[in-house]
Amino acid sequence: MKFEHKKVEPSNSDFQSLVAELNSSLTQITSDSGESSFASDTFDSSKDGCIVVYQNNVAVACGVFRYHESEVCELKRMYSNKYGAGSYLLEQLERYAVNKGYRRAVLSTRRVNSKAVSFYERNSYSESAAYGKYIGVKRSICLSKVLVT
Repeated sequence: MKFEHKKVEPSNSDFQSLVAELNSSLTQITSDSGESSFASDTFDSSKDGCIVVYQNNVAVACGVFRYHESEVCELKRMYSNKYGAGSYLLEQLERYAVNKGYRRAVLSTRRVNSKAVSFYERNSYSESAAYGKYIGVKRSICLSKVLVT
């Protein structure tokens, strides 16, 4: 499978369409769309990154990283509706983040979202200390990965 990607802003229509699919999917899995965890109007292209993945000119995956703290970015709004596109997306987001100076990535997802947890674990993310609004939230799992050693 050949995938291509574009660096976009969160206002991009393909990104918006994929996020709508993500919201629906998350609502079915967790009863929460996750929308409250991402405000596109605070996106800062000098520190943050947004990617849409395409296969045959059709948008099939999206994701964002945001500044979390010095040299650490947080992955948000990760979604794929095509087998293999998620791994490609994650690889591109990690490269993009490294190019912006990040050395580590963190993320949070719901424990009940076992497909997502397994995906991140397969891609070398491991459970880490809860951060921010996820501290003390038992339904969430926080994961991280060193991008640059």
